[in-house]
Amino acid sequence: MEIKTVEALVSVGARYVGRAPTFEVEPAWWSEVEAVTRHLDQLLGVRTLVLRLVHADEAAIGRGGRVVYHVEALGEPRSGVLDETPLSEWDSIVAAHPLRATWADLDGPRDLIEWAQGIIGPRDFVQAKTWNLSCLIRFPDAWAKATSRFCSIDADIIEHIRRYDETLAPAVLATSREHRWSLLAHAPGTDCWEPDRPSVESVVSRWVATQAALAGEVFELDAPHLLPDALADEVAALIPRVDLSADEVSGLVKLVDRLPAIVGELDSAGLPITLVHGDFHPGNWRSDGTHRVIVDWADTFVGHPATDIRRLHDFLPPEKRDHAAEVWATAWKRELPGSEPLRALQPMSVLGPVTYALMYQRFLDNIEPDERIYHQDDPAICLRSALDMAG
Repeated sequence: MEIKTVEALVSVGARYVGRAPTFEVEPAWWSEVEAVTRHLDQLLGVRTLVLRLVHADEAAIGRGGRVVYHVEALGEPRSGVLDETPLSEWDSIVAAHPLRATWADLDGPRDLIEWAQGIIGPRDFVQAKTWNLSCLIRFPDAWAKATSRFCSIDADIIEHIRRYDETLAPAVLATSREHRWSLLAHAPGTDCWEPDRPSVESVVSRWVATQAALAGEVFELDAPHLLPDALADEVAALIPRVDLSADEVSGLVKLVDRLPAIVGELDSAGLPITLVHGDFHPGNWRSDGTHRVIVDWADTFVGHPATDIRRLHDFLPPEKRDHAAEVWATAWKRELPGSEPLRALQPMSVLGPVTYALMYQRFLDNIEPDERIYHQDDPAICLRSALDMAG
């Protein structure tokens, strides 16, 4: 397994107390911090929480290399374990930024934890993940999650989902729409990174049925919009903002002219605009072998449902893709007998990456500079993929 090399800049509140000795942990994903806080808790003798990424070497986007975090200690660390040399850039690290996530600010994760404990009672906790899109705290029987102002609120979306299928997503224990916090029941089992056929059949079919039911009310939901009819104008505005070669720009300008016709092909499938999960890969499915649920609803948007099957296609091994497409198409035909779902797949091979280019640019426009490294190259990668598929 890959590792990351961690440097922790530790504060008590805003007061800098020192730099921890460099250490290595796995997994290597920058956003996963459970092993980081476990090491620091033992080293410092107090509980710690990662506030945010301050710097990461670009070994591979999102993982590996040297990572520098701002870490908040929830008490005074034991003496003699930190390098207390003053840090010249400390004031700039803790300076307020208008795009900083609420949980990346001082006391941010602690506020989320205390809110959750006020509902479920005193519980031990583990900070599982923190990055520019969310902060995730695990309790023995529940999960607390904070999401960004530009993302959906998991619990809010799930409450709509469970009106049509109460088994498709974790139960909602509490929501704070003001803070964009969700408290969800634990979903037993493991992530389905390599889903078996029953899992694909269960999850895909049930999600399609729910999408069909939600289509009539989708514009009433509190979720961003990424609508096919708007793609041409939005991509035209995006192209000058992305680092692309002259040939790529020329190709994309021509593609923009073709997008209305490609969207017309998509419309011919007869599928409705509805709620799209937004990150419908099998790692966001949980299964205990009997019950299967979908998690991580923060990327949900109003758009075309074929976006989700395209996302799933990109994460499945080639030998499993046809089966997933057949399950998806059969489910839509059951819900809309006059539809031709398979006609959506070819145009979505182009429109899918175009949609994600816009989504990633929305991320970049709404997160502070230090954390843009997670997504900095994604709009260009997606636009190049759209060009390749359109070719």
